[in-house]
Amino acid sequence: MMESAAAASPTDATPTPSDAPARTLTEGMKDAVREAYQRLQENTPGFSPRRAQRQMIGVASRALATSGGVAAIQAPTGVGKSLGYLSAGVPIALASQRKLVISTGTVALQSQLVDRDIPAFLKATGLDARVALAKGRTRYLCPRNALELHAGPGQASMFGDMPAEEGERLYDRPPTVLEIEAAGRLLEALSDRSWDGDLDDAPTPVSPALRGHITTPASGCAGRRCSHAAQCPVLRARQTVREAQIVVTNHALLLSSLTMGELENGQPLLAPPGEMLLVLDEAHHLPGVAIDQGAARIGLGEAARQVRRMEGLVASAYRTLDKDTIGRMLPGDVVELAARLANALKTFRGELEQAWTPDPSEREAVWRAPMGRLPDAWMPTIEALADDTRELYNWVHAAQQAASKGKPDEPLRERLLRTLGPVVEAMAQQDALWAGWRREDHEGQPPMARWIAMDRDGELHCHASPVSAAQVLRSLVWREVDAVVMTSATLAAGHDFRAFAAENGIPSHAEMVSLDSPFDLQRQAQLVVPRFPVPPDDREGHPREVARWLDRELDWGRGSMVLFTSRWKMEKVAELLPAARRASVLVQAHGNKSRLVAEHLERVAAGRGSVLFGLNSFGEGLDLPGEACTTVVITQVPFAVPTDPQTATLGEWLESRGHNPFNLIAVPQALRTLTQFAGRLIRTGEDTGRVVILDSRLLTRQYGQRILDALPPFERVIG
Repeated sequence: MMESAAAASPTDATPTPSDAPARTLTEGMKDAVREAYQRLQENTPGFSPRRAQRQMIGVASRALATSGGVAAIQAPTGVGKSLGYLSAGVPIALASQRKLVISTGTVALQSQLVDRDIPAFLKATGLDARVALAKGRTRYLCPRNALELHAGPGQASMFGDMPAEEGERLYDRPPTVLEIEAAGRLLEALSDRSWDGDLDDAPTPVSPALRGHITTPASGCAGRRCSHAAQCPVLRARQTVREAQIVVTNHALLLSSLTMGELENGQPLLAPPGEMLLVLDEAHHLPGVAIDQGAARIGLGEAARQVRRMEGLVASAYRTLDKDTIGRMLPGDVVELAARLANALKTFRGELEQAWTPDPSEREAVWRAPMGRLPDAWMPTIEALADDTRELYNWVHAAQQAASKGKPDEPLRERLLRTLGPVVEAMAQQDALWAGWRREDHEGQPPMARWIAMDRDGELHCHASPVSAAQVLRSLVWREVDAVVMTSATLAAGHDFRAFAAENGIPSHAEMVSLDSPFDLQRQAQLVVPRFPVPPDDREGHPREVARWLDRELDWGRGSMVLFTSRWKMEKVAELLPAARRASVLVQAHGNKSRLVAEHLERVAAGRGSVLFGLNSFGEGLDLPGEACTTVVITQVPFAVPTDPQTATLGEWLESRGHNPFNLIAVPQALRTLTQFAGRLIRTGEDTGRVVILDSRLLTRQYGQRILDALPPFERVIG
C-alpha cells in the first residue's frame, strides 16, 4: 500500500515566477500523460504495467504540472522509476514549454538515461524532444591548452620578462613525452571529426595528469572570444544543452549552475530556474552534495604562497590590459595589499600553532570550534583577513572581466585570462572561508561547522561548512525552481519521511509517498540477524568471528556479497579466511570496480562460486540478478562517524535544543544505507536469497527494533 506524508517542519512555500501565471495540472496535461504511458505499454516489448509505477506517475504529474510543486517519491527496486518520471515529466514539459532537467548522483545512471531509457521512451511514445547530457568543463578537451601542450615547453612563460613561477604556473609537474603525444592524437581526432572532444569517450587513454593539462575551468575560459571558439567542444556541448528540451546532469553541476548562474551569451547553463521542471533521481545523495557546495577550505601555507606569487601577475595584468587602474586600484596598491595579506596569513598560522597542539598519534589531527563558535581572541585577525581577501578577490575578478573583453586572436589577453582563472578560483575559496568564519550564525538555525586540521605534511587547513543541506537547498532549489520531484529507493526511514524532510528543508506543502515493492519480498527473501558473539567495536574479535561465520555459513558455490564499513576490517577478514575460501573472494581495491564485478559475473556464469568483498560504493547501484548474488552479508550497521566536524556540530546544536542527535541523525542515515545494501539482493521477480546482518546491537540496543521494523518486508529470521 502506498503511504504518504507531509514535510516535517513548515517552510516558505516555493514562489511562482513573478512574470508567469501559476501553472496547474489541466485535463489536457492529464490526457497527454495517459496517452504517453499507454503508448509506452503498447510499444515496449515485454512491458509489465505496475501499480506502483502508475502511482508514481500520478504523484510526479501533480508536482511537475504545478507552479511550486514538490514531491518526494520513495520507489523500491522494480518500480521502474525512470520510466515513471519520464511518463509524467516529458509530456508536461512539452505542453508547458518548460525544460525537463533530470539530475542524478552517479555517472552510471546518467549514461543509462541518455543512452537507453530516454531514447527508448521517446521511440515508444512517439514524442519528439531534443536530449542532452550536461557535464562539467573538465570532461571536455580544451583545444587551446592541448595545442600549447603539444607545442612543447618552449612557451613555458607567457609573459616574456616574467618568471614562469609567476606566469602560467599551469602544471604541478611538466608534461611527459607520452602526454604530449597523447594530446597530439586527441587534437588530430578532433580535427578530423572522428571525435567530439568528450574526454569520457576519448580515442586514447587520458590520465588524471593529462586531463589537468588539456582542460580549462570556467574561470580560465575566454568563451566566444577565444581564438579556438569555433572548435571548442565545451561551447558546442553547452549550446546543445541550451537547445535541448530534456537535459540530464549530476547533482554537483546542477547546484553549481544554480549557485553561480553560469552565463554564456546571457543565458543560464541548464535553464532559468523559474522555467525548469526538475527531477532529482538518486536524491538520497543530494544533502551531501549540497553541504559540499556550501563548504570552503584553505591551507594557510599554500594560501600565503598563492598571494605572495601575485606580484608578477599584477605587473603583467596592467601592462597587457594597458590600464592605469584595474578595479579602481593602482598597481602599487595591489602589490602592497597582496604582501600585507600574505604576511597576515603567515602570522595567523603561527598564532594557531601556538594556540593548538595537535595529537601526533592522529592521522589528521582536528580541532573543532564548539557549536561552531571560534575564540573571540581570533576575531579581529579574522575580520582583517576577510576584508583584505575580499579586496584582493575583487581586484582579481575585475582583472579577469577586463581580460575577457578582448577581441579574438589577442593571444596575450587570452593567456592572461588563462593565468587568472586558477587565481580567481583560489581567491574565491579564500574569500568564502573567511566569510564563513566571520559571519554570525542565525538564531534558531544550525551553526556552521568551523574547524582546523593538520595534514601529514604539517599544513594547517581552515574549514567552514554548513551542517545541514536544508538552508542551501531552500535558497537554491525550493525558492527558485518551478517544480521539483525527488526520487530514490531510499528516502524515508521505512515510511517515515520526517528526518529526510528536515535534512533537506523540504517545503511543508510537498507530497511525499512511499511506494510498495512490486516483488513478493516476503516469499523471495529472508532477513537474518543471528545472535553474533561479539560486537562490531571489538577490533580483533569481530573480524575473527565474521571470518568464522563466513567459512561455516556462506554458500561458497554461489554468488555472494559481503559489505564492510572500513577497508581495514574488510582486508583483515579476507586475511583470516582459510586459503581455500580466500581463493573465491574478490576484494574491492582502489582500482577498477567494473572489472572486479565482471570477473565475479564470469565466475558465477562458469558455475564457480564467487564472493565480492566491498565497501559502501558496492552497496549501492550494483545490479547482480539471479545467481550472481544470493546472499548479502552486512558486517555491521553502517553508522556515520559521529566525530566528523559537521555531524558533531549539528549534534551539539540539537542537544542544546533538547533533542537526541543519535536518534535524529545517526539512525535514519544508517537505515537508509542498510536499505540500499539490502536492495542488492532482489533485482527481479525471480530472485531469491537472504540478507544477513552480523551486528548483535540490533538485538540488544533500543534502536535495534526500530531499524528492523523499517527494513524491507523480507521474512524475518531473528536470533
